[in-house]
Amino acid sequence: MNFSSAIRYPFVNFAKVFSIVLVMTIAMALFTGLFFNSFDLEGFMMTFANWDGVSHLDTPDFELNGAAVMGMFGMIAVAVVSGLWLSGYSVSVLRALMQDNQQLPAIELGRDMTDGFYLFVAGLGYALLFFALILCEVLVISLTGGSFINGLLVMAAFWLTIAAAAVMGWAYFVGMARMAAEGERRAGWQLRRNLRIARQNWRWGAFLLLYMILLSLGYGMISSLAGNVFGGLAGAAAATLSIILYYFFQLMQHFSTQHLIAQYAVAIGIGGEKPKADATMIV
Repeated sequence: MNFSSAIRYPFVNFAKVFSIVLVMTIAMALFTGLFFNSFDLEGFMMTFANWDGVSHLDTPDFELNGAAVMGMFGMIAVAVVSGLWLSGYSVSVLRALMQDNQQLPAIELGRDMTDGFYLFVAGLGYALLFFALILCEVLVISLTGGSFINGLLVMAAFWLTIAAAAVMGWAYFVGMARMAAEGERRAGWQLRRNLRIARQNWRWGAFLLLYMILLSLGYGMISSLAGNVFGGLAGAAAATLSIILYYFFQLMQHFSTQHLIAQYAVAIGIGGEKPKADATMIV
């Protein structure tokens, strides 16, 4: 798996990534402004700026008018729609990458939203399996309470939960990659098969997890640095810039992660032949 290629990928497609950032920013900023401009924020901020810990402190009344309700539901809609679209678009991204195409594919809103919905349902399936596992662990531990093996069971349940969460995460990526490679949306729902593939290729999954953690740490530090640099701004400009920075770093990390997932998929035989063992080197 080539870590440096994953980092370069969103920069190679910077223009398209940033255009997506701008669209999401405009949509979110519109409804955010509509929501917050419906209140007397200045009075609210002045009240809490003079906070003295008195229990009878009076705060301004917040009444949800029509504009506030529209802004609130608009923000929720933007978050949900953008999340579904991005999940579905990731399938197209994986398909292009597994065909050795390093350019972001064209956006097809209807197809991407549908793929995103199928992945959402598949994610619910894995979540239900995970919660069922937790419930069984709690039941077994509660039935053995006070016995000498209770401590061992708690420790075993802890490591089993971590292992199960990792395998289910890899299985979700397997289903996404199979959707991209096979062109069948039902591949994302085949939980048992995806779990088996993920479990059998746990070593590649461990590499993927390690690289994803490194990506998260790297982008997190850069995002924090950018926030400190521009943190002195105030007003609408600051709010808009914070939304831009949030989406920018989230999408850059997301597309780098998709590149890693595509490499993981090819490594385990989805969308290509299995590479040699020495292909695990970081380049």
